[in-house]
Amino acid sequence: MKIRNKLLFCAALFATSLTACNNTAPKSTEPEPDNTHVDVFVLSGQSNMEGSTYWTHPTKKTPLLENYFNEQGMDFTPVKEGIPSVKTSFYGFYYPNGWNQAHTASPDTSSPEARLTPNFQPTKVGMGVGDKGDNPNPFFGPELGIANTIAEYASEENPVHLIKCAFSGSGFTKTDGANWNNRQEDPKKSLFYLLKTYTQKCLDAIAETGKVPVLKGFIWHQGESDGGEAKYEQYMRTLLGDFKEAFKSYAVDEDPANIAFLDATIYDGKGKSTLNYGTAANKAKFAIANESEEDLNFIVNGNHEEGGLGLEIGDDAKGGYNTYHYNTPDAYKLGEAYGKIIVENHLLRDK
Repeated sequence: MKIRNKLLFCAALFATSLTACNNTAPKSTEPEPDNTHVDVFVLSGQSNMEGSTYWTHPTKKTPLLENYFNEQGMDFTPVKEGIPSVKTSFYGFYYPNGWNQAHTASPDTSSPEARLTPNFQPTKVGMGVGDKGDNPNPFFGPELGIANTIAEYASEENPVHLIKCAFSGSGFTKTDGANWNNRQEDPKKSLFYLLKTYTQKCLDAIAETGKVPVLKGFIWHQGESDGGEAKYEQYMRTLLGDFKEAFKSYAVDEDPANIAFLDATIYDGKGKSTLNYGTAANKAKFAIANESEEDLNFIVNGNHEEGGLGLEIGDDAKGGYNTYHYNTPDAYKLGEAYGKIIVENHLLRDK
């Protein structure tokens, strides 16, 4: 596996084991000559990206993330009250129930289409879908760790924007509803259509503020539902290629190759659930991350092996919604790892 030396140094600097695969810096690392451009990252995938962990335990009311921050000597106030230099707009739903459980930060819930309305806010706990039925806890996904890691490299006047559009339980080949392979312009059949539509709406909303959005990266975490799928790598390459083609006009130099791809392995460690067959998907993920020197592809290795973060799947006692989702500290650390890749590979312009 090709490992970039700069990221090996960064692992020691941040005192965190992080595997990132790539051999090249972005084609264009110079900041824009004015202050009108803002960096944008799109977050997508399944429930661990959507947000299925929480700030406090639903029954014990334990301040799980606050405790973790205190143990690490970090100030938890920004992630609880909002990080103004990194704004997030999110949309997603639990796949089996489709539109019926669609949630978003948008106050407009008059129709499924209206729920796609962008609503950028300072990034904070609560920007995850999770289970809004009997568990009102403020769920969150990797956006929290990303935002807190890159916050100092942005400013309130020129914030980084995160567009999160992820769907719990989604897959490439599901036949009982929408899936990632379908390219129809039908929200009930195509998750790619939803991702494309929401991303465009968010980019338009940024432009309406007078800023010029520059799409720097596509951040992904998915694979459980497609574990063992022989064509996972082919499906992922097609999705990535279609996404870059759709939004190449927002890339640096309008070159889709300048849109970085950040992926993460599927948990394959201790206590894994019976639905978590990550081996085949992870093999495909590493293959994509180990592309040629011309590609900006990276991967976070969250598993229990050399160079891995050793992230744990959570349960209700540890702070995950169930045994399929990361516990509270590890959901934060997953985002933190994405953020470190962004920072150390100069994917952000000078603030």
